[in-house]
Amino acid sequence: MGSGKSTVGARLAQHLGWRFVDLDERIEAASGITIPQFFERHGEPAFRQLEADELRAALGRAVEQKEPTVLALGGGTYAQPGAPEFLRNAGVPVIWLDARIEVLLSRCMTMTGRPLFRDEASFRALHTQRIASYQLADFRVDSSGDAAVVVAEILRRGIAGVLAADLEAHLELEKPKS
Repeated sequence: MGSGKSTVGARLAQHLGWRFVDLDERIEAASGITIPQFFERHGEPAFRQLEADELRAALGRAVEQKEPTVLALGGGTYAQPGAPEFLRNAGVPVIWLDARIEVLLSRCMTMTGRPLFRDEASFRALHTQRIASYQLADFRVDSSGDAAVVVAEILRRGIAGVLAADLEAHLELEKPKS
């Protein structure tokens, strides 16, 4: 939550001339309601199932159409059981957009539509639960600064070239740091 996945992902995809997919937007389109509404009506387990289905569908489309894609996951997607292994087995490199927890917290304080963000204590607890999964990512990039700087760093480090060489489908992922 709050690492800039949607903003950075969209800018990176635009720079590379690739398709951009925001998993949260796919979930909302598939369900016909917002994510907070989905959580309220159906609960987190149902949300995670829909999230996994939409992730498989997005990757399937990218591979089937041989369409280079930057895919922004939700903050909890990669922390779900089996998600890192699924993406690794699919040959999808993952970028961890990493920022100090204080930066993430300050960003989330001004955002709406985050059903698992309640207050600072719950945010820190959630971050602690997820961090071990985040550390499994293939690449780690500091996302504390402006999105343009983050994209420039991804390009400077040649990560986008590695993604292009490795896959027909590509992933950019939100990842916070403690």
